[in-house]
Amino acid sequence: MARARWPLGIVGRYAGGESVVVEWRCGWGLVSVHVSAVSGNSCFVLLVGNMEFHAHRAVLACASPHLFELFTADDENKGSQRENVITYKLNGGFDRTALEKLIHYAYTARLEVSNSQVKAVYLAARHLKMDRVVKECTRHLIKNLNVENCIETRSLPGIARNKAFVEQVDTFIAKEFENVSKSKILLSLPCVRVEVLNQTREEMSLVVGESVCQLVLEWIKRQCEDDAINMDQLTEKTHLLYLAMDNSLQDCTELPTGDVSDTEIVQDYKKLSKRNQANSKGRRKSQLQPAKPRVLIYSRDIGARTEQEKEIDWNLIAAARVGEHTFMALATINGRLATMSVMLRLNQPSSPSPVVTPVASRPASEEKPDLYCVMANMSSVKCAAGCANLNDSLLVCGGYDRAECLKCVELYDPETNLWDTLSSMKEARGRFDIAVVKGKVYAIGGSNGTTELATVEKYDPQEKKWTQITPLPLARCNIGKCIVCVCDLNELIYCIGGWNGQVGIKQCDVLDPTTGRWSSIASLQTGRYQAGVCAMDGLVFAAGGCDAWNCLSSVEVYDPQTDEWTYAKGMITARRGCGLAVFKGRKLYAVGGSDGSHSLCSTEIYCPQEKIWTPGPNMTTARANVGVAVIGSRLYAVGGFSGKTFLNSIEYLDEKTNEWTTFVPKLPTQSGAGSPQPDLAQANGIVLQSLNSQAEQADGMYGCGSVHVFDMEASAVEGTVLPHREGSESSIKDEGSGSIMRFETSS
Repeated sequence: MARARWPLGIVGRYAGGESVVVEWRCGWGLVSVHVSAVSGNSCFVLLVGNMEFHAHRAVLACASPHLFELFTADDENKGSQRENVITYKLNGGFDRTALEKLIHYAYTARLEVSNSQVKAVYLAARHLKMDRVVKECTRHLIKNLNVENCIETRSLPGIARNKAFVEQVDTFIAKEFENVSKSKILLSLPCVRVEVLNQTREEMSLVVGESVCQLVLEWIKRQCEDDAINMDQLTEKTHLLYLAMDNSLQDCTELPTGDVSDTEIVQDYKKLSKRNQANSKGRRKSQLQPAKPRVLIYSRDIGARTEQEKEIDWNLIAAARVGEHTFMALATINGRLATMSVMLRLNQPSSPSPVVTPVASRPASEEKPDLYCVMANMSSVKCAAGCANLNDSLLVCGGYDRAECLKCVELYDPETNLWDTLSSMKEARGRFDIAVVKGKVYAIGGSNGTTELATVEKYDPQEKKWTQITPLPLARCNIGKCIVCVCDLNELIYCIGGWNGQVGIKQCDVLDPTTGRWSSIASLQTGRYQAGVCAMDGLVFAAGGCDAWNCLSSVEVYDPQTDEWTYAKGMITARRGCGLAVFKGRKLYAVGGSDGSHSLCSTEIYCPQEKIWTPGPNMTTARANVGVAVIGSRLYAVGGFSGKTFLNSIEYLDEKTNEWTTFVPKLPTQSGAGSPQPDLAQANGIVLQSLNSQAEQADGMYGCGSVHVFDMEASAVEGTVLPHREGSESSIKDEGSGSIMRFETSS
């Protein structure tokens, strides 16, 4: 059936404190028709549960896209067969009064709803896809948010689908959480009770509530996804957790017997725990606690999270201190609103540290932790950007930010943890790469968002400007690029394969920066784009990528001496959009990418001597179309697409620890990302930053962000403490402001 259009014009929209009024001027009157329908003289009956509503299909189809789709599908199924009175059944918990008002609105173009009925009308209108009504009800609910009704509003079914609505409600709750935390409706929500063990009093005095609650939420998410634990199981007992070496929380039942942290507290918990480890699925390997903790300076205003961090079904809405070492938080756990009660407990190691340190003679509970801070983010999200090492700094050019290709250029200084803005490129370009030869930067090919590019630009750091040079012989994007020195030849830039808008191409070209001339070399055996390309030991490696249809695991090697491509051992996982770099003992590292259906956080390492690929350490965030660069003893992964969102975060693989991290040592004078850092003596917050390598945390939810000073005085809440099992606590008083975090490493 063809859907008619109302010739509507708005004459009034009122959302006062007592009612919502929506009125539209219609081209004809249907009041008498509505009276006829109510009297039973209509062409169909709408059944909702045991409720019966009489109306006309054409009228309701004009007002409700959902009913229009229902009626159309019914017409197609029945064909020419018709009934005198057609009956339709609607699923869903509709409120009778709300549905009556919406049907009346369909006939009269006027809707007036009392304050007490707005939520019911909102739910019914959302189900029926009546966007005008939904919009007005939403506006009214937001305008009339208060401490008493905000939790009920946040609990509305399906509210997560309206992200703008959710964000405004969450912002209000976070702002008013001191008062909201005392409301009866919040205390009636399911409560997950957690106790987190700390090795030292120093750590307990440096806790930021938001951060520890964020990490607890990550732990809960793993339990729900890996072990299929439901809300009832989560709330039936108090969970005792410890911070593992990968900086994630783990249940103390997983703490190995005999470990220095396996104290009487832990042993009693193990005996009382009802958890059945034998039935656990996909459990991660247990991590030992180190003898000496590290403390990471990291904080963010809870109301100022970046878009990439938001996951509506798993979101920390607000957190506050309700006791000396107790925190309360409101969060969505798998889409359901719940509270978390988090208590810190002192758990001094049962034996002294085996590692000799300058403070070895000091009691473990007084040991001073090291300071680390979170890495600064780029100015904007981006993937498929050009990345390279420029004078021991990380250079990032262009890229794609989900809306357009970029021309901006940023430079990250690992020593200061600061980003600087450089001169923009002449052309916006994404899906390309850059090369640095003799201190000059070359941006080659790519796409401007509408067409593939053949242009090439050169950047001179001394002159601080870009100039165009000889273009590519063939316009293309997603080119593999590398720099290689071959015997006594000058440095050359190799462009491998790419995409010409139709297929992955085999053509390969080489640029001599000295002469500015391009020349062709032997073609690839397999046409590929989005390949990872790198030079090692005088050879050019092209790994993975994509042909016309499939992700590739194959690897080709080019020998400039013979001008030939040959196949090498293929990667374990087919991947496109991965980064490829030489790192740690002259080995190739394939980083991230996509397998065609998921963004990857995994890495692979190729040993040229053994000619095999082996799995490497996982990144903290899955990244497709990721940029990579090696600076000193670090392999950096830049931006990319997590599978859910574009990223502005960076992380690096530390050569010594062989772990990916988003933290760097804090220098005494470092201000991190341009914000003042708290002194340790004045700090009052320990940030528990998860470095979980699982891909579902790919959006960089908590592993990135600028460093800010967190005012604990302003955020502290004196109010109701949720039920919690009593335990030993430190008596140190929290002072000052700031945010600190404990991070553990193996000795």
